[in-house]
Amino acid sequence: MSQGHPMSRVITIAVAEFEQAVRSRAFLIGLLALPLLMGLAFGIQVLTARRDTSERRFVIVDRTEMLGPALVEAARTHNAEETSSTGRRTGPWFLPELVAPDGAAADATRLSLSDRVRRGDIFAFVEIPADVLDASAKAEPRLQYYTEYPTYQALPDWLRRQVSRAVADRRLATLGADPAQTRRLLEPVPMDRKGLVVRTSDGAVSEAEKVDVVRAVAMPAITMFMLFALVMSSAPQLLNSVIEEKTSRISEVLLGSVSAQHLMLGKLLGSVGVTMVLGVIYIGGGLLLAAQADYFGMIQWSLIPWFALFLVIAVFLYGSMFIAIGAACSEVKDAQGMMMPAMILAMFPIFLWLQVVQNPDSPMSVGFSLFPFAAPYLMLLRIAIPPGPPAWQVALAVAGSVATTIAMVYAAGRILRVGLLMQGKTANYREMVRWIMAK
Repeated sequence: MSQGHPMSRVITIAVAEFEQAVRSRAFLIGLLALPLLMGLAFGIQVLTARRDTSERRFVIVDRTEMLGPALVEAARTHNAEETSSTGRRTGPWFLPELVAPDGAAADATRLSLSDRVRRGDIFAFVEIPADVLDASAKAEPRLQYYTEYPTYQALPDWLRRQVSRAVADRRLATLGADPAQTRRLLEPVPMDRKGLVVRTSDGAVSEAEKVDVVRAVAMPAITMFMLFALVMSSAPQLLNSVIEEKTSRISEVLLGSVSAQHLMLGKLLGSVGVTMVLGVIYIGGGLLLAAQADYFGMIQWSLIPWFALFLVIAVFLYGSMFIAIGAACSEVKDAQGMMMPAMILAMFPIFLWLQVVQNPDSPMSVGFSLFPFAAPYLMLLRIAIPPGPPAWQVALAVAGSVATTIAMVYAAGRILRVGLLMQGKTANYREMVRWIMAK
């Protein structure tokens, strides 16, 4: 390597690292892996999301001897609604059968019907208790639903709704009220969620825009998960790169020309370059998809600079961590065990994203978004959620993340200096701390 200004050596290492990465087969696989996996997941969802169009035969044991006919009529209406104009089913058909209750032999009835379920004659059976119409009953009556398929929800959910409706109609009729009219009076009032109005330049009050759920929830989540995917597609690769150079003794040659700090900085800059290329490709593809889905006008363009800033910080932060682990290990299998704490640290913000989306200004959301190892993900998520966090919180998160990144880069450089020259032995975390503190 040519002798010159230290920064020129760093740039040379960065360019070499970048070229080696983008020319490798792993880069092409990684470039295609994310969109292919997303497309595969979407395709599987589409293929498996076909609606259930089977017949579900079930038995009603109506101990009130009043609600059965109403449920049979409700099933007939349901089946008509689940049939297209061409006669094709668009949903499951519910085919009820009324069985007269036998109070003296209730257990025998349940056993007989259970045998029919086991033989496949019927899908399930339901018992309606005799006191379900008694509004003054001390203990709340409960339906008893029997089936071999406890995970199937369409039929029990439908039964719960229809029995509740039939019971309410009976109780209202007993009070002399018209069930249909009362039901209309009790219909919930629909609600539109809107933003805030503002006064325009001509003095008028603007019309509030209707809140779009995709823009309010999906867009911030997509932004954060894309950042996570980009960081995890590049930063862990630095670990393998360092171990390969260490086992092939290339690192010893490199350390003869540049310092460990410059070597690591060059690798990190090369990794940032690779990540930026991936980011441009994925963001470009995302913009095309947004345009196709008619969401192009809802994209928050102000997020792009924040996305780029937090992407660079995250790559430096986690990249230096993985470089340090790679320098302390002699083989990839040794690094796998040491990677677990680093991976948990990198992934734990993902476990919190839903809570942050639901309440971005809660103490938990604010606290974790200021934590340096979570700030690139969670603060970006909060920025994407209107109205966004206060400026001082953003500034504090960026400053804390940058300071932590500088400390991590320094510590990783100290570990790299010792670890690259150590052969045949894998250090533990205690030894790595001692290398950092050594003068």
